[in-house]
Amino acid sequence: MKEITFERERARSFGFLLWLTILLLGGLLGTIKFDNTFWYKSATLAYALSSVVYVSTLFLRDRLVQNVATLSLSLGLALNLAGMVRRTIQTYELGVPHPPWSNLFEALTFWSFVVGFIYLFLERKYGIRLLGAVVVPAVFGLSAFAIFYASKDIVPLMPALRSYWLYLHVVTAFTGYAGFTVGFGGAVLYLLKDKYPRLPLPSREVLDEITYKSIVIVFPIWTASIILGAAWANEAWGGYWSWDPKEVWSLIVWLFFGAYLHARQMLGWKGKRTAWMVVFGFITVLICFFAVNLFFPGLHSYATD
Repeated sequence: MKEITFERERARSFGFLLWLTILLLGGLLGTIKFDNTFWYKSATLAYALSSVVYVSTLFLRDRLVQNVATLSLSLGLALNLAGMVRRTIQTYELGVPHPPWSNLFEALTFWSFVVGFIYLFLERKYGIRLLGAVVVPAVFGLSAFAIFYASKDIVPLMPALRSYWLYLHVVTAFTGYAGFTVGFGGAVLYLLKDKYPRLPLPSREVLDEITYKSIVIVFPIWTASIILGAAWANEAWGGYWSWDPKEVWSLIVWLFFGAYLHARQMLGWKGKRTAWMVVFGFITVLICFFAVNLFFPGLHSYATD
C-alpha cells in the first residue's frame, strides 16, 4: 500500500512539474525576439515527431517510448505557447494589439494548443497514452494546416472584434472544439477495439467513459460560447441572432451532442451506437469550423485570410 501511495505521489509531482515546465518554457521562449512563426513552425515539427511516437505506442509498449511521446508533445505545447506569447507581443509592437486567436492562422494554432493541453491532462489523469495515437495527429494536422494554408500576417482587427467579448467567446468556443476533438479520438479507438478486440487498446468500457466525460464536460462550455456569442452580436450588430452560417452550424453542433447526451442519460445508450454519434457529431464540428469559416460568406468568414 505504501508503494502504491508513493507511486501516485511521484506521478502527481511529475505532472505538476510537467505543467510548470510547459508554461515557464513557453513564456520565456516567447520573449525572445524571434518572429512568432519560428516558434509555430517549431511546434509543428514537434507535433509531427510526437504523432509518430504516439502511433508507435500502439505496437511498442516500452516505457521509454511512452515517455518520449509525452515529452515530445509537451515540447510542442511549450513551443506553441511561445508562438502565441511572441505573436501577442508583436501585435503590441505593431500598434494593433489583440489576443492570438483572431484570424484563421491564430485560431488553428490556438485550437491545436488547447486540444493538446486537454489531452495531456487526460493522459496524466487516466494514464492512457494510446488515445494520443488519434488525438496528437489531429493536433499536428491543425497546426500544419495553419502553417501551410493560412495567412500569417498580423493585421488590425475590425471594429466589432475590438472587445472583451473576444476573450470570453473565443476561448469558450475553442475549449468546446478541443473537447469534441478528444471525444472523437476516444470514439474512434472504441470502434477499433470493438472491430478488432485483440488490439492492445484499453477496454471498451474505459474508452466509452473517456469519450462521454470529454463531451459532458465541454458541452456546457460550448453552450456558454453560443450564449456569449449572441450577447456579443447584440452589442456589436444590434441583434442576438441573425442566422449567420456560423450561428446555424454552432446550433447544429449543440443539437447533435445534446442528442448524444440525451441518448446516454435518458435512453441508456452506450457503446457502438453512441461512438458513431460522436464520430458524426465531430463531422458537424469540422463543417462548423472549416467549411463555414472558409467557404460560406458571413460574419465569421476567414475566406479573405
